[in-house]
Amino acid sequence: MDIGLLKVFQAAAEEGSISKAAQRLNYVQSNVTARIQQLEQELKTPLFYRHSRGITLTSAGQTLMEYTLKIFNLLEEAAQAVLDSPVPKGSITIGSDTTAAVRLPAILSAYRGCYPDVEVHLQIGRNNDLIDAVLQYTVNGAFVDGPVEHPEIIQELVINEKLGLIVPDTIDYQGLQSVHDKTLLILNANCIYRTRLEEWLGDEGCRLGKVMEFGTMEGLLGCVKAGIGYAVLPVSYFNRMNVTEGIRCYPFPERYAEVPTVFIRRRDLYITSAFREFIEELKMRLPEAVCGADIPAAEPG
Repeated sequence: MDIGLLKVFQAAAEEGSISKAAQRLNYVQSNVTARIQQLEQELKTPLFYRHSRGITLTSAGQTLMEYTLKIFNLLEEAAQAVLDSPVPKGSITIGSDTTAAVRLPAILSAYRGCYPDVEVHLQIGRNNDLIDAVLQYTVNGAFVDGPVEHPEIIQELVINEKLGLIVPDTIDYQGLQSVHDKTLLILNANCIYRTRLEEWLGDEGCRLGKVMEFGTMEGLLGCVKAGIGYAVLPVSYFNRMNVTEGIRCYPFPERYAEVPTVFIRRRDLYITSAFREFIEELKMRLPEAVCGADIPAAEPG
């Protein structure tokens, strides 16, 4: 199977359009169409559904896409293995949700001080998007809400965070009853923070009120300060923000407080010396973290 055909197939699948894939690859549209047809003929199965809105993968196409990602990752891994050396260099990409990202500046600064030849990229996103990025090899590892149960993912570190209610000063907080009918402000409507809150509410005979979802932490906290509602965040995140005006943090009861943040990577990811040393830096800078699976040794360059 020709690698060139797979590159065209991947572009078409990701763009959902023959014309957009052609623009991305700088090909004429008929060339993209012909190459996809060639691949379908070779595999003796249709890879795309064609419709008025563009193209979508068939089940066979979805299977091929999974293998295509693995093939291109193996090619990249082969290049990394050849070029890797005991002295970290090159680049790594780390994913993080917004709350975990507050821990990273000190870690990244220390790491760059030790390994200035490594270029570190940080990708901030939501939980599911970061897990997908790990699975698709677009980030080396990511901090996400855990646990993550997936056969192709390893959890390297687990940090047990404690949740708190983030409440505006305008609310006379006297316990959960003070906020149960207020609007919950949240970054991800389906996150584990909401689940823990609903468990607490249910045991107290209360129900969750309205939920307002935000795209940024700045917008969320600004609306909490404005008295629009309340939020649920790790206490450690609130403490690192060093907020002294407008909002207060009240810890959850111990029974509902603990949520894990995990650092994940693909099980089959090649561990370069740069990424290995980054994980070691995490272990040193996050003493409260519980180590997960052992990291396989990198081959010397």
